[in-house]
Amino acid sequence: MFRNSSIPMPTIIALFVIMAELIAAAEGVPRYHQYANNGKSAVSEDTVYNYLMEFDYLPKSDIETGALRTEEQLKDAIRKLQRFGNIPATGEIDEATQKLIHRPRCGVGDSTRTANFSPDNLQYGHHRMKRYVLQGPKWDKTDLTWSLVNWTMEDAPQIRRALTEALSVWAHSSKLTFREVRSDQADIQVLFARGDHGDGYKFDGPGMVLAHAFYPGVGRGGDAHFDADEKWHFTRGERGDSTNFLGVAVHEFGHSLGLGHSSDQNAIMYPWYHDNEVDINLPADDRNAIQQLYGSKDKTWGPFKPQTRPKTPPTTTTTTTTTTRRPLVYYPQNRPNEPYDPRRRYPYNNNPHQRDRKLPTTTTYRPRTDSPPHPTRTWYPPPQPTKPKKLKPDTCHTTYDAISIIRREIFIFRGQFLWRIGDHGLYSGYPTYTHRLWTELPKNFSKVDAVYENKDRKIVFFIGRYYYVFDSVTLVGGYPQPLTSLGLPQSLTHIDAAFVWGYNNRTYLTSGTLYWRLDEDTGRVELDYPRDMSIWRGIGYNIDAAFKYTNGKTYFFKGYGYWEFNDDLMEVAHPRPKLSARKWMHCPRLVNEVDEEQTWTAPLISERNETMVYYSPSSGASWNYAQRRMVLWITLFLISHRLWTDITWTTV
Repeated sequence: MFRNSSIPMPTIIALFVIMAELIAAAEGVPRYHQYANNGKSAVSEDTVYNYLMEFDYLPKSDIETGALRTEEQLKDAIRKLQRFGNIPATGEIDEATQKLIHRPRCGVGDSTRTANFSPDNLQYGHHRMKRYVLQGPKWDKTDLTWSLVNWTMEDAPQIRRALTEALSVWAHSSKLTFREVRSDQADIQVLFARGDHGDGYKFDGPGMVLAHAFYPGVGRGGDAHFDADEKWHFTRGERGDSTNFLGVAVHEFGHSLGLGHSSDQNAIMYPWYHDNEVDINLPADDRNAIQQLYGSKDKTWGPFKPQTRPKTPPTTTTTTTTTTRRPLVYYPQNRPNEPYDPRRRYPYNNNPHQRDRKLPTTTTYRPRTDSPPHPTRTWYPPPQPTKPKKLKPDTCHTTYDAISIIRREIFIFRGQFLWRIGDHGLYSGYPTYTHRLWTELPKNFSKVDAVYENKDRKIVFFIGRYYYVFDSVTLVGGYPQPLTSLGLPQSLTHIDAAFVWGYNNRTYLTSGTLYWRLDEDTGRVELDYPRDMSIWRGIGYNIDAAFKYTNGKTYFFKGYGYWEFNDDLMEVAHPRPKLSARKWMHCPRLVNEVDEEQTWTAPLISERNETMVYYSPSSGASWNYAQRRMVLWITLFLISHRLWTDITWTTV
């Protein structure tokens, strides 16, 4: 019993219930609240939140920033999901929504930018002309090639037949043609893979995500990947617990051709899997979409019979012609095979290959006379080839390979040269060779790929497949080390940029279309990486450099331009890049130069169009939850301590 208590018993019970609920929320324990269906088959808020981010109903920037959303924003995203899945838009996680979330589907996100997408039309069943989405760019040709990467698989013959049939479905309704080739340069490459297979989009094993594909473009553009852990069947009419490969392949090839998801349940491009037999004739929604991109199949006309003209009686015409023949001109058959020499007398030898007949000769010797010796020439050895001197890059007209703050100064690297910018501007005598400062870098390196100063004030250089750690200008023992020692894949050939993000002061590495977060304490990249660079909205792929400036802001560079990054919105602060030379090198503005923000567009567009965004549980969000757990447990401890001092515990 409680005696001599200064706090009423209902208050004590209420406090413990509230604290237990808050801790459960912080721990991510499934709870039975407005997102559950009367306490049955509850789905945690984290599961819903992650699903909405993964498939484009909430911004994927939340993955990296761990941003928290209001309840109304979550409900609005849930309604969008429900409308796209053609279930009642309640804004709550009811039974129908739970079934939709757990239903096998395509790994590409759902865009609600359909051609005629209207929530009212979807909810009330109004007539709609089209629901398809032309998501990516189309191919600039209609004759496409494809190849199966895993052509040595046991089921390869069946797979190839199914792939050929899947592509023929799209060819039947458009001007597209497809040809199989055994080459890694095919437009569409088909791959079977498990888990993390190097493109930033991990497969999840049997069920859920079955496959994913990339929209048209170079690099991985157009490629289709299938989860090898799925149980597939490759022949028509087969049923059971296996998945119809042909239907999934037709769907994924739709993405490879530039189509997004459709909210029409009967469409091939509906994102959720349905085990329907594939017909050579596409559903109307898919047919309209593919024909809008590539045109319809040319019509076949009947044989054309030309009109015959009325016959006219033949006429006889007598004409007299005079033939004037061209005069004969003699062209010699044996032309000289050597240039004309005026010292030689005409005619040349008509048969140069004929040997002259030897005749007896009489030799008459000239009397010897003493003549002065001829002057001797002095012999000079041929000049030795000299190594061409490397030209210094133009300070006001160059791109940057790497840029970083080192000892509170800006260092910009290009080729084998660097610039150094201090408080009073660019140092005189620059650019100079990088070897002048860091003599222990390799002698034959062509450029510095990336560089940054870590939290221990060590300077880390990335060059090719290796990285070097310097203490000031002295190479630390045990270096260089391969990139694989950081946990990076063996296939990675270089790093594009290395920077410390001002938002969370964590180190990031980028290469091509992917990026990793480096744990400085363990010296390895974190487990739930890589992720796709499209999360950094507006930056694109294959950047040249990035760094955090002294103002705490992060800047990304490509070509001759740069972007300032807005950490709060997780996107670029200005959509068009600004000229790097004027900002960082303080180069003068040209007389005829206009404002680059209005007219200048640098060649900074991504080489590929991959609108899929990789998802994994946000470690940034995990940090927020850990912080909340710590605060709540401290609060619980303080309340318990207060209760201990105010309540006398006695045993009856």
